[in-house]
Amino acid sequence: MRLACLALLVCALGLIAADAPEPTWTAEQKQHWAFVAPKRPTVPQVGQGSWVRNPIDAFILQSLESFKLAPTPPVEKVALIRRLTFDLTGLPPTLHEVDAFLSDSSPAAIEHVVDRLLASPSYGERWARQWLDLARFAESDGFKADVTRPNAWRYRDWVVKALNQDLPYDKFVGLQLAGDEIAPEDPDAFIATAFNRHFPFEDNNKIPGQNRQLMLEDVTDTTASVFLGLTLACARCHDHKYDPLSQKDYYRFEALFGSFAPLDNFPLASSAQKAIQATIEVEHQATMRRAQAAIATVEQPYVASLLKDKLAKLPKEVLDAFETKPEERSAFQEDLLKKHAKSMTVDAKAMRSAMVPADKLVWDARSSVMKGLEAQAPSPLPVATGMVDMGPNAPVVRLMRKGNFYNPGEEVEPGFLSVIAGRSEWTDSTGPTSGRRTALANWLTDSKNPLTARVIVNRLWQGHFGRGIVATPSDFGTQGSPPSHPELLDWLATELIRQGWSLKAMHRLMVTSSTYQQASTASAKTIEDDPENALFSRMPRHRLEGEAVRDALLASSGELNTAVGGPSVFPDLPPGMETRGGWVRSAKASDRNRRSLYVFVRRNLKYPLFDAFDAPDSNVTCPERNISVNAPQALMLLNSDLVLDQAKAMAGRVLTVTDRNDPKALVTQAYRLALGRQPSEIERTRAVTFLEEQPALLSGKAPSLPSPLPDGYDPTQGAALVDFCHVLLNLNEFVFVD
Repeated sequence: MRLACLALLVCALGLIAADAPEPTWTAEQKQHWAFVAPKRPTVPQVGQGSWVRNPIDAFILQSLESFKLAPTPPVEKVALIRRLTFDLTGLPPTLHEVDAFLSDSSPAAIEHVVDRLLASPSYGERWARQWLDLARFAESDGFKADVTRPNAWRYRDWVVKALNQDLPYDKFVGLQLAGDEIAPEDPDAFIATAFNRHFPFEDNNKIPGQNRQLMLEDVTDTTASVFLGLTLACARCHDHKYDPLSQKDYYRFEALFGSFAPLDNFPLASSAQKAIQATIEVEHQATMRRAQAAIATVEQPYVASLLKDKLAKLPKEVLDAFETKPEERSAFQEDLLKKHAKSMTVDAKAMRSAMVPADKLVWDARSSVMKGLEAQAPSPLPVATGMVDMGPNAPVVRLMRKGNFYNPGEEVEPGFLSVIAGRSEWTDSTGPTSGRRTALANWLTDSKNPLTARVIVNRLWQGHFGRGIVATPSDFGTQGSPPSHPELLDWLATELIRQGWSLKAMHRLMVTSSTYQQASTASAKTIEDDPENALFSRMPRHRLEGEAVRDALLASSGELNTAVGGPSVFPDLPPGMETRGGWVRSAKASDRNRRSLYVFVRRNLKYPLFDAFDAPDSNVTCPERNISVNAPQALMLLNSDLVLDQAKAMAGRVLTVTDRNDPKALVTQAYRLALGRQPSEIERTRAVTFLEEQPALLSGKAPSLPSPLPDGYDPTQGAALVDFCHVLLNLNEFVFVD
């Protein structure tokens, strides 16, 4: 008896191998709301039917009425177009767009704006930024070396393109998980698989097999979090403490990725193009070999003579190692040869100097031909980075006891989460690949899957309303927040599928609702009864992300370069940071002024403005950014060269398009460029007074001048306008959206 108890204790402490039986799930666990497929609810009937623009409003109003609350009145049109434009494109509206919306009195004015914004290339850029947070997108490995990944940007561009084309979400998911299997001849499909290539990587890790295990864990955790909204990572070391997710579930899910590996040199070309390229390269290499052989016939006697003299000066044991066949050398001999390598090579200059004049002429001529051939080398095909399947015979995946790489347990076959799919037997594909990730993609996007559609519509809702219907967007488990409006969540999930998985259709539905068009300033009763806005009784004021702040600065000044796609850019860094992290400033000013989406993402060196405004850690998936208020944000806007340069450019823009001798007109134009609205009379009066008094305070100083400063314009008056623009760019209203 004592021995049996001792054996159990030893097993519990993990001192010997013992695999615990897998738990069985109770009916209550299986009936957790997130594990039950959504059923399309009936749209409720409500009292204030005139407020209902689409079914979203009916669900929201039903909840408000049950608490005897009324929705907040609609926001003013000028604030609404700013809200819409930032939410859908990440940019402020242009003056023309504001004027057109304000003058459009038709009932469909909002729909016209929304359709225009959804058709804009900027829509894909805006919502790609949200997705890249989830995909832990970065362009370097992380860890100490933080090696650059030169083609990672292609995945970013793929996401932008897919969103702009409104690629159905089920296909969007499938291509990212298994594009190489689903469409093996499509280069774009391979690029999509880079979703799971963004794992951090320690290239100095010398432990055999550990990097592969770390990669598998990363893609398992990320895939479950992003697409299923589950904390499956908690089951890596033991059965999940709260959710019906076993440790074997974790490793079954991990085994779905057991047959794939990173590939960073995938040629972006058709089969015909690759065949032509291979023929050209073979022919060129053959020509190079012939040219090299012709050079070697001249070099050989001189190399042999010079090398003989050098070898004669070496110790006997080194000479013996040199003369030993490579396959017969000992480790000691190999070390000797490495140590004396320089003494066993012939310098090209010394060899040429030893040649007789006739041979020197021949050697020079043939070397010139060789250089010409090198210059004519065929340009390589562009390549992409992503993931590929290693074939039908996948490497074994084992359960790691307590998640310990050094304590592997039983072999685990691939499979889906047992609480949803049961424990059916797995059969690998008989095709050229394992087919495991294709099966995963099909399972995720099956209309009966209870999580996938719910998770993505909740993320879209969070993007527009500041919080999700489920406030924990990547935790739909028992410890996450329950949905505030479960019927609305299910209606949206089923509507997404009914709309052919169109994300644009869901965006349009959300932002054209009366719920979205509420003002952010609510009544005292509404705030008292719904302090956390859990009922969506008003629209929350929200702060822009760092990327949108920078884009708004560039847009207000007229300096924003709106070119879409291409390799990432490197804007200026503050003094003292230029030499860190391999950050080489882009040569062209227009490149430095690209949208923030295109700023290079280095894991170990965040762009300072983004860092101050809570940019996420790109080592892990980020479902929701932190929103902090801190001193560096204010100091950055007040003191950084970036903001001051945009204030100068904005002042120059104001002077270019406005009567420079009319202070009221200057103030009005500056307000409209920075905030998208007219100043109030009090604001205008105070601003004009500032412009009149500031020049005297700047007298005798070296002020900042507008860029450009019009000929004949008083520099101190121009400097006062720069200061005024700088003030506008520092207002809370500039970095917040109502």
